[in-house]
Amino acid sequence: MSQLKIYLPPPSNWQDFQSLVKDISAVRYDPATVQEYGRQGQQQFGVDIFAVDRDGKTRIGIQCKETKDPLTEKEIREEADKARSFPNALHVYILATTDSTDARLQDVVMDMNNRNLYPFKLRIEFWNDLVNDINKFASVLNSCYENYRASFKQTDESQHLGCLRMAFDRPAFKDDFLYERSYHDFECALAETKRLFRTGLTVDSWSGTPTTQAIPVDLLPSGAYRSFVVKLEKKLEDIYRTYIQHKALAPARHRYEQEVAAQLNILRRELLVSLNKRLGKAGLDPISFMYE
Repeated sequence: MSQLKIYLPPPSNWQDFQSLVKDISAVRYDPATVQEYGRQGQQQFGVDIFAVDRDGKTRIGIQCKETKDPLTEKEIREEADKARSFPNALHVYILATTDSTDARLQDVVMDMNNRNLYPFKLRIEFWNDLVNDINKFASVLNSCYENYRASFKQTDESQHLGCLRMAFDRPAFKDDFLYERSYHDFECALAETKRLFRTGLTVDSWSGTPTTQAIPVDLLPSGAYRSFVVKLEKKLEDIYRTYIQHKALAPARHRYEQEVAAQLNILRRELLVSLNKRLGKAGLDPISFMYE
């Protein structure tokens, strides 16, 4: 079974993003060659990080784009035009961005390469691509763990709670199990919510796009809040195991189904009561549920 990918939110400033890309580059390429090129105010020719691949020949320039707005085709062309004049001619030019994957921009870059508009191969790497590398490279992932633990603040706790509220504010947790229409949908909802604790993501089952994003439990700093989240995850696991244990028998025996429904209602109520207490302390609305 493959390891679940941990979702990480992008850094909130360009300095941290550039440092992160440099750390990734030091694992990808020859670490002795990886360096930040120039500084603000100097002519950088569209290159923030320079590296040579492990073949000892391929020269790589990287532009880091930490942005709150979507990257545009115009920005790609402007940065690539600057890189033409880089003093040590590049073989590969990469735009690394905190932006989400965009097929339109990928098509633009492929078209540029197909038409040989630049003396180098152009590549765009979105945050999703960088997260894949962070997960793959243990040294970078461990560094990110420490950075997120160290920077986790009270406001982050409230945001994390808000994500948990979104994840549990759904029929699979709020409706009486006795009236559950689809056992398959119920099981999928439990599995998706379990995934949030481990990877930091829940995704829409139809489109595959993220619907909830939060820092995974393993990245939370030690303390009272992390202990609360760990206990909440255990309550969710108890619900899931109880359901899996009884799902084959419940639909076939009505009396048995009622007993299982009552058991699952009790477990879900315990979870939501615990979560609602924490939500109340943070000034967030509680989750209403339709059973006692």
